[in-house]
Amino acid sequence: MAELILLRLIHVLGGLFWVGAGVFSILFLAPAMKAAGPAAAGALMSNLQKRHMFTFMPIVATLTILSGVRLMWIVSAGNAHWFASGPGHAYAISGALAILAFLLGLFVGRPAMVKAGKLAQGAASDGASKEMLAGEIAKLQKRAALATGAATIMLVLGAAGMSVARYL
Repeated sequence: MAELILLRLIHVLGGLFWVGAGVFSILFLAPAMKAAGPAAAGALMSNLQKRHMFTFMPIVATLTILSGVRLMWIVSAGNAHWFASGPGHAYAISGALAILAFLLGLFVGRPAMVKAGKLAQGAASDGASKEMLAGEIAKLQKRAALATGAATIMLVLGAAGMSVARYL
């Protein structure tokens, strides 16, 4: 019983934080960074890196995924046929969406944001190359925004599926 409570706390609170961060990034952070321009966006990315956001978020996502896998193992009692049931099917699809979102964020969104931040820092310190780097920074920001947007949609769909799965 204690394991279930701990796993649910990790999974639900981690999921809330993960989905919330994605929604915040898409609706508020990315548009504000775009409006502020490359130099301000670079300073913001640098500050996020200093606060270890790009380390913390993958850890939260990993713990959320691992606790969800363990919860499914417990609930299914290791029986693969459980995944053919309505709840099992919904949890499996929702979990797959979360894992895909994690991979998209980790291998597409995160590297683009980190590289854009480093380029923007260089552009801020080197006025001559500022214009040359602006186009590359804009491309990286667009790639990161698209990856984050797609991952956030997957996360919201996954969270919605998990929230109703037990009733299916």
